[in-house]
Amino acid sequence: MKIFSVIVCYNPEIANLSNLCRVLSINEISIILVDNTEVSYIEDMTTSFGAELINLNENLGIAKAQNIGITHALKNNAELVVFFDQDSVIENDFIANLIKPLTNIYTPMVVSPVFFDEKQGFRFPSYRLNKFGLLKKIGVVDNAEMYDVDMIISSGSAVTKTTFDTVGLMNEDYFIDFVDTEWILRCRAKKIPVKVISSAIMKHSIGDKSINLKFMRVFIHSPVRSYYKVRNSFLFFKCKDVPLMLGLKEITSALVHNFLTIIVAENRWEYLKNYFQAIKDGLVGTTGKKI
Repeated sequence: MKIFSVIVCYNPEIANLSNLCRVLSINEISIILVDNTEVSYIEDMTTSFGAELINLNENLGIAKAQNIGITHALKNNAELVVFFDQDSVIENDFIANLIKPLTNIYTPMVVSPVFFDEKQGFRFPSYRLNKFGLLKKIGVVDNAEMYDVDMIISSGSAVTKTTFDTVGLMNEDYFIDFVDTEWILRCRAKKIPVKVISSAIMKHSIGDKSINLKFMRVFIHSPVRSYYKVRNSFLFFKCKDVPLMLGLKEITSALVHNFLTIIVAENRWEYLKNYFQAIKDGLVGTTGKKI
């Protein structure tokens, strides 16, 4: 199986990225680094781990960068593409566990690991869509080799070539946030299986930090990142493959979570400005990079 990994970078920490590339290199995975950093400084990865570096010399967003990486991998006859964040942490047996159930790489399919937040010390649940189009937690099914889900994040996921042939690439209108969610719902609309592999464990952290408010956990992102989360919830709502109730729920969740962020975070004024600009831009349908 010809496997390529696509890692989108933006001002990465060298130690974290090196550890990830080292494990991928040990597993003989072809590495594509797509660097959104304005002035790249990760050239050493090409000599140390045989990675291929694509410098974009500006931040074009995660969707554009992923598409560049995917396209490059497919042009080089990739049969399977595995996505990682620049700070993803995996063990040496991760790839073997992740791809073990993929007995037919010519069938459209997406597989994803179980995520463990090393900062907060908890496992992220999996989700299915109920009959109302809302996400329902199903937890982690430890006694099953793999199980069906309707929602994943792209980091750590493996996608067969035929899946891209069927579904297409990422939506670059989003720049960041909701990119993987909208894409996976396109997979669902095409009846493509999306499964979590119980034995594939990946350490992953969301946001700079999170605060547990008892009734919900609020992930704290930067003001600009909060802008995309709010604005893109409106763009997401308008997509034809998004269930109505899910779209409404995501708008409500983004508005509430990011309003709470304004209350608990420092530099509240910066968050507040981005919050109201995001609502305005979301309503009028502004896409791409925040101006």
